[in-house]
Amino acid sequence: MKVPLTFDRCSICLERKPSTSEHIIPQSIGGTLEADIQCVDCNSTLGTELVSQARQDPVLRFAILSLKDQLPDLYSSMEDGQRYIAKDVTGKTVRAKLKSGRFQTQAQKRDDGSIILDTRRGEKNIRQILAKERFTVDMIESAIQRLKETPENQKVSLSQSLGAVRWAIESFFPAIEKPEMSPRLVVLIAYNFLCSLVLNEFAFDRRLDFIRTYIVSGEPSDRITVQSFTSRRYDCYHRIYPEYAQDETRIKLVSFGWLIYVVHIRGLVCKCPDPAYAEDLRNKRALIAMSVKEAEQHNFYSSKQVDGGGT
Repeated sequence: MKVPLTFDRCSICLERKPSTSEHIIPQSIGGTLEADIQCVDCNSTLGTELVSQARQDPVLRFAILSLKDQLPDLYSSMEDGQRYIAKDVTGKTVRAKLKSGRFQTQAQKRDDGSIILDTRRGEKNIRQILAKERFTVDMIESAIQRLKETPENQKVSLSQSLGAVRWAIESFFPAIEKPEMSPRLVVLIAYNFLCSLVLNEFAFDRRLDFIRTYIVSGEPSDRITVQSFTSRRYDCYHRIYPEYAQDETRIKLVSFGWLIYVVHIRGLVCKCPDPAYAEDLRNKRALIAMSVKEAEQHNFYSSKQVDGGGT
């Protein structure tokens, strides 16, 4: 779904370049609403530096893990390629990666000199080792068959120099290696929302350069503050809506019904509509309400019915 808005210049660099579609909420975490507001270069750069962080955020990973039964497709796409820590039956930890719905053990060497390999890769390596030991094809196949027939967790000798064990893995846990997503990404999402559904042409006003500078370079601004909170439970939606005060505009971003960000933009005083945008993650659709009040009454519309605001 697209916002019916196309800029003739980029909302980030302000250059007059053909715009391209940008997801307001990253597609990697379930966003479907798009707007033509950024040029190809800015879209690519920010996508690599910032947007790619969203699915790596450990808080959001735990959220989708809790909702995987309700959102199996999104869980699969978010977790594909993610790293995990596994424990085998001996209690030792093993590095793993979830790929195409299957946990793949990562190659690693233990203190005793043994090497841990994924079963599929291990079988390939065993064949190569035995071939170097001048085993015939039939001898190699016989050795592989002995390995498959040996119960898990029991060592089997495949040659005079090579033994192998098919260790059973008892549990997998997400490997928390990445920090929470940068506040710059949160501000980018808030800014994309403002450009697409609230500010329209005012998005190019030079007085908003401090927002663009913070997004692009991370240069601190005393006019931007990002707070984060959590609610009581996870749920199958994302939501963004504005709040206007005398001296600032606040954009609230709710992810998976649980993680709440509030972006304070001091000095941005709007006399604008207050549309609310929600992602219905169960049904994979974007919903827009003409105002926060209508959103509270569950009166949502297609994005094609939404006109732009003013300042």
